[in-house]
Amino acid sequence: MLVKWNADERRRIISEIQYFYHQERDEEIGELAAGTILDFFAEQIGPYYYNAGIKDAVKQAEVHASRLEEDLYALLRKGNKR
Repeated sequence: MLVKWNADERRRIISEIQYFYHQERDEEIGELAAGTILDFFAEQIGPYYYNAGIKDAVKQAEVHASRLEEDLYALLRKGNKR
């Protein structure tokens, strides 16, 4: 499993899944079924979200690194002119 939630987080997510089924499908599902759905999506779809997050983080790091490089070059001092 890609993500390990603590017990409280897992209960909240399961509750959200149950709420979704009730609101969108007018169905009641139990905690076990909602937990199975959570595990399925975490294992099968989670890696796509994780990889997208990593790619976004890389882009942001590149932007910050570029700005840092520009700032450092701006600090270069010219040789003494007498």
